[in-house]
Amino acid sequence: MRVLLINPNYDPNTLNYLKMNGFPIGLLSIATFLNKHGHNASIVDRAFNRAPLDELLAEYAPDVVGISMISNMVIPDMIEVGDFFRRHHVPVYIGGTYASIIPEIILTEGKADLVIISEGEKIWLNLLEAMDAKTDPHKVNGIVYMGENGNIVYTPPEPFMDLSELGPVDFSLLPNVKDYFQPCYCYDNMAYLYLSKGCTGNCSFCFNPYFHKCKRRVRPTADFLDEVSFLIEHYGLETVYFADELWGVTKTERQSLFQQMRERNIHFTWGCQTRIGVLKKEDIQEMYDNGCRWIFFGIEAPPGHLAQIANKHLPYDLVIPTLEACQEVGLISNVSFIFNYPGETESDLKDTVQYMQSLPSTYLSIAYFAPFEKSELYNQVVNNGIYDPPKTLEEIRNGALIEKIHSTFSSVSDRDYHVIRSCFLLQDLFSRDPYSKKEKSGSFITKSVKTMVLNIRTLQFKQWLRGTFYSAKYFISILLHALCFPGIRRKYGFHFNIRRN
Repeated sequence: MRVLLINPNYDPNTLNYLKMNGFPIGLLSIATFLNKHGHNASIVDRAFNRAPLDELLAEYAPDVVGISMISNMVIPDMIEVGDFFRRHHVPVYIGGTYASIIPEIILTEGKADLVIISEGEKIWLNLLEAMDAKTDPHKVNGIVYMGENGNIVYTPPEPFMDLSELGPVDFSLLPNVKDYFQPCYCYDNMAYLYLSKGCTGNCSFCFNPYFHKCKRRVRPTADFLDEVSFLIEHYGLETVYFADELWGVTKTERQSLFQQMRERNIHFTWGCQTRIGVLKKEDIQEMYDNGCRWIFFGIEAPPGHLAQIANKHLPYDLVIPTLEACQEVGLISNVSFIFNYPGETESDLKDTVQYMQSLPSTYLSIAYFAPFEKSELYNQVVNNGIYDPPKTLEEIRNGALIEKIHSTFSSVSDRDYHVIRSCFLLQDLFSRDPYSKKEKSGSFITKSVKTMVLNIRTLQFKQWLRGTFYSAKYFISILLHALCFPGIRRKYGFHFNIRRN
């Protein structure tokens, strides 16, 4: 069957900065899997291909259209695309992480024929086989649809696949592979790829327990390295950011990767996200020796009251030793925290600020708590009557942005949060990577400007102009909040520590 998989464009009105594009890796995996089983699947990424929809209909003549929804920021284009193809009597299936948590709203507003829950490769294959056989696709596992009486029907979940069934993705499905490359820190030609799916954590703010069931699965290392080798040879890939939620949990897994990299003589710079407690100093040194240059650690809360709210069960006694090991080895470390937890007090925020400033990390990242559907904290704030959940796609579109306080769940003022977050952002912007051994390491603001300039190639002029305006406005806001409220800085004990080489 002819399948057209569409990655909808981000709504520029929801962005305060220039969007960077990563591969539509989920669609690539689904299309590769379907083609391997005899179907004809194509991909259109609307971030690059803005051809009129009637031209896409004529060119691809699809039997079915799939739309990826991994963020609330694609809703306007998702609606436009879905409405067009449904008007032309082409079935529209919507999937992706965000679609999996709001299927009822998508179906109630009539934006899809059905919604695919969780990972889509096997579900898509089963749906196409049902269509080929002219049997009822509503009997396929892992979907949600609108019943005849207007009720929402969930079919039984589809078991997770053995990832060895997928194989390497086919990047030839994209006509513009190099446009997805971007700088990261001081490293160029970076792409997001993944070696594992899922996370074993059970954080209260995350929908991982719903989406991945707190399970983690690893792809065959050879499949991942086939992709890397192909991108290096054909497109000049230099750097990989592992998109894994939890990278390298076991020593066996890590050493298998490094051994195969050496055996196949594949060299690339890379970084990853993992958990405190996974790595010892010798592991970090081994990672550096095999090309790693940065690690992102999701700490999210200091030990104590907020860690209990976040359900973070970290070995906090290992946080500073792990970050010091990164410093000694020469790795960039980026540590993330969340502000505006439900019930957070000014005393809690002061504890968070003090703890963050005690950490020997290269960078400190901050997001505001946003109640993601199907997460434990979402259910808590809804059940306690302190959050009125969005009931339409329009409300969701304007909702969960981690850089925006759209609802105050704590007793701390919005201004205090903005000031403290801006202080940490400004500190990072003008700091240099003091631990990176790479000679061209520079300030974060230098890298940000470089990223913005390089991003012109992926945007139309009006999009780039709008993004530049919002970026400038965003930077001015950071400056004003960070420098014009010394009383708030003193209240929480913040002091600037601009790091230099």
